[in-house]
Amino acid sequence: MDVATRGPGTFRDEFAAAFQHFKLPVLPAAVSRLLAEVNSPEAEVGRIERIIATEPLISAKVLRTINSSHFALRTQVTSIRHAVALLGLDRIRSIVLSFAILESVPHPPTALFKHEAFWTDTLLRSLLARILSRRSGLGDEEEAFTAMMLADISVPILLTVYADTYLSVFARWSGQPNELAQLERDHVGWDHALASAWILEKWEFPPTLVTVAGAHNCTAEQIRCQGLGDTVALPVMVASLLPSALKPDAARCRNLIRVARKELNIAPPAWPAIHDQVRESFGAICTEFELAGHLALEVLNVLKETTSH
Repeated sequence: MDVATRGPGTFRDEFAAAFQHFKLPVLPAAVSRLLAEVNSPEAEVGRIERIIATEPLISAKVLRTINSSHFALRTQVTSIRHAVALLGLDRIRSIVLSFAILESVPHPPTALFKHEAFWTDTLLRSLLARILSRRSGLGDEEEAFTAMMLADISVPILLTVYADTYLSVFARWSGQPNELAQLERDHVGWDHALASAWILEKWEFPPTLVTVAGAHNCTAEQIRCQGLGDTVALPVMVASLLPSALKPDAARCRNLIRVARKELNIAPPAWPAIHDQVRESFGAICTEFELAGHLALEVLNVLKETTSH
């Protein structure tokens, strides 16, 4: 089946047989309640604030992040209510879900998986997706950030609970320059984007996030065929082209810039500023994501060199 035709209804059937014994990690109770509230047609800010406040670890990380240099607020934020008032519910929700996913996703028991590199890649691409969404005017920038944070979560989960099948594919990617998604399609008939969408649907994430996460490895043409051409799916797809910190490839950076110009109308002269925004934002919040930050420098330096030519 062509990837462009795979919506939430079709990939559910496709993965059901293969993953019938697939045991997903359990989301924190507060996250499950938050998702239920977000999906409710009668969602209330007050209830969402109380849900966030019941998870002390996540609440503390949210407040430290908001008080970091990334936001440059004039007054210190001391409560979730204050944070929502200053930054808005959408921004707070994206931060909360990001930290919750970081806490929920397992550490695969294989040396092939590099925890620092995986979350470095995820955060860099998410920050880039937010900026590209803002500059292109396609969709909500917080939705773009959150969708990109969720797009690759299936990789560590598959390496943990589906390793008998998936580990060999991931091992090939680790030792070759090939795209992971293409290796997955060649060897197992699906890619991790579809697996992430299946997992997110099981976790009852909002349908829009499920769809965008499932489309991030599609081409622009495939995204438009799904009716997603005027959504954050395009900037998320473009952001996903940023090379991994494990493979900081200049050719891939050039392709990223080329596709951004073609699909988002973002010209090459805009990239030095985009690079600086991503670098600054990452540096301000990487500690709260439990990242040392050194791996980001490698790929960001390659991007900077590419944009300076």
